Amino acid sequence: MAKKSSFNLFYLIGMIAVIVGSFLPIIRISLGILGKIDFTIVDAFKDLSNLDSWLALLMFVAAAVGVILCFVKVSNASMLKTVCLLASIVLGLIFFARGNFFKDWFKITGFGFYIILAGWVIGLIGTFVKK
Repeated sequence: MAKKSSFNLFYLIGMIAVIVGSFLPIIRISLGILGKIDFTIVDAFKDLSNLDSWLALLMFVAAAVGVILCFVKVSNASMLKTVCLLASIVLGLIFFARGNFFKDWFKITGFGFYIILAGWVIGLIGTFVKK
């Protein structure tokens, strides 16, 4: 009989998608006459003076810790991975809700947002659907 593995590929793929999506343009910020700029996690590293940058950075860190937990043997790893996924989702939703993101959904979304959203869904599937 094969030994049951605690390694969850769906969770890993989902968290990697969140990390990759963080480096792609997440939202487009309108600067009026100056045009628009795309916000990525790199922008959060540059300017840690506002709450939005901290939320985006912590969303990224939670996903990165989730990926690390896939490869490190820790007691209660599945619970810690679930906490990392839920923290990433909650921090991301707060980040998007603070900027009136849901009001102008299609105008300001970047490709990175959709990758992050897909990563959250895949991570949730991997977390709650066991082999």
